Formats: sequence, C-alpha cells, structure tokens
Amino acid sequence: MNNSKISITEKIKNKTKKLNKKVILPAKSWLSRNIFKRTAIIIKKTFQDISSFKKIIILISIILVVPSLFLLGASPVDFGLISPFHAATVISISLVFPIFFWSLGIIYTISIGTSGSPLIAEEISSGTMLMLISKPVSRIKIFFGKYLGLFLHGMIVSFISIFTIGWIGVLIKSGNIDHFVTLIPFLTALYLYSLFILFLFTSITIALSSIFKKSRNVSMLIIFIVIFSFLAFQIIRMLAGESYVIFQLYHFDLGYHLGNVFILFIESLDAIPPSASWQDTFGMLTGVFSYESKIDPDQNIILGGLEKTNYYLPITSLLIWLIIALLLLAFGLISFKKREISI
Repeated sequence: MNNSKISITEKIKNKTKKLNKKVILPAKSWLSRNIFKRTAIIIKKTFQDISSFKKIIILISIILVVPSLFLLGASPVDFGLISPFHAATVISISLVFPIFFWSLGIIYTISIGTSGSPLIAEEISSGTMLMLISKPVSRIKIFFGKYLGLFLHGMIVSFISIFTIGWIGVLIKSGNIDHFVTLIPFLTALYLYSLFILFLFTSITIALSSIFKKSRNVSMLIIFIVIFSFLAFQIIRMLAGESYVIFQLYHFDLGYHLGNVFILFIESLDAIPPSASWQDTFGMLTGVFSYESKIDPDQNIILGGLEKTNYYLPITSLLIWLIIALLLLAFGLISFKKREISI
C-alpha cells in the first residue's frame, strides 16, 4: 500500500516537472523576452526622461514649502508634556489643509499633468514615436510603458514628500521619535490617497496625450481641471448656497469627491480623531462636512466632530472615479492604437 502511494507521488512530481519544463518555463521566458523586457525598457526610459535628480528635488521642495510654513506656527500645547498620540494628532491637524489643497492637490496634480503631457503627444509630433513603433514593440506596450513610467515617478515623489513632511513636523514640534511612529497611520493614509490621485491624473494625462496633437494643450487642460476642482468650485459652492444641493451640483464637483475619498482613507486608518478644529476648514474647502456638530439624539450630547453632508458615500466617490480613470485609460489606449503616426 505504501509503495503504491510513493509511486503515485513520484508520478505526480515527474509530471509536474515535465509541465514546468515544457510549458511554464518556456511561457515565462517568452513573456519576459517579448512583453516584460520591452515594456520595462520603455518604463525605464520614460522614468529617466521625467525624473532627473534636479527635477525631483525642486518638485519635492515646492510640495513641502506650504506644509512647513503651517508647522512653523505656534502650537497650542507643550509637546514635552503630552502623549505621543496627542502630539501626532496636533501635527496631523496642522497638515490636513496644506497637504490636501497644496501638496497632494494643486502642485502634485499639475506636476503629473505637465510631466506626462509630452510622453505621447510630443513624441508623435517630433517623430520619435515613429521610430519607436517601427521596432518590434506594440503600441499597447508603448502606451503602458509610458503610463507606468509616469506612475512610478509619482509614487516616488509622493512617498518621499509625505514621509519627509512627517519628519519635518516632528523635528519642528518636538524632536521625539515616538511622535513620528504614532504619526505613521496618518502618513500612510496620505500615501494611499496620493496613489488614488496619481492613478486618476495619470490616466487623464496619458489619455489626453494620446488624443491631442500638442502637449501644451494637454498641460493647459490639466491645469484647468485642477484649478476648477480646487478653486473654482469653492466659489461656486459658496455663491450657490442652497442651489448647490437643489440642482445637485455635487455630482460634478471633483473637489468634493476628492475630499470624500481623502476622508475615507483618514477614517479607515483612524488617522485623525473627528474634531471641528480641522473639519470646519476642510468642509468649507470641499463641501464634505456641514456646519452642524454630531449629537447623540438620546442624550443630547455633542459626540465630537461635524456631520457629513453625505451627498455620496466616500466609498462610492472612490469607485466612481476609479471607474472613470479606467474608462479614460481604455479610451486613451484605443485612441493611440487608431492614431495615424507619420513624419
């Protein structure tokens, strides 16, 4: 009986080895040689074109300047006397507005747009793309190679920026390493949000670069979208008053949806306790919070924090814009595949 079990086991092992040798290894080799290797070359070249050391340092410096100014303001507490959790909360509250509006808002999104706008449009107009497609590499590989190169650039910039501003905050306020450790959930929430922003605006940028002939037009359109989302809709929201809700303008308010997704990541990691001290400004900026405090209906006690407007559930905002990003990505790929490329 034992001998039969051993023989069956050996047969299975032998068949697995043969399958691995005849099918799996050749498949891996073919994928590596024909897809991954060529796409990796495009990713590397794209990343090198947009990510010089000087450019990254300048961009990160611009991203950090406004949050650093907010951190230099006077603190309402003595950091030597409070707990690490309390210290991390105070630092986080100081950073919510400048990071959402400036660092991961206007600056980060515009940098993605201006860095990615020439990747397809300019290479087609300059004739570089014609040389590239004349080689044994498909347009799909070129498209996703450009996309991933830009995405990698954005990942590195946001990671360095977010965790550097965390260190800056701790150094300015207390110099206590425990405060930085306690700040990590907040920094992680920011980084997850930055990946969402990166995916959305990389998709928009590469799609537009595949459609427009001039990279300048792509950059200008991205800047318009950013300014309209983070600035213009604030004015519209204030001027419209109740009409904003009556006419359901929040459907088209990208700033509101981005704020909703931001809150989703903050709440999912319990990164900042609910408090009117930061929700008031954030609500004015995005429309995510109303100006009414949370109250226990039974005991009539203020629970802390402001009520959400709840035009959309945060997870719904996330899914809607992920789907829009995927549709834009697909549309950009189809446009690039059909686009006539000549000298």
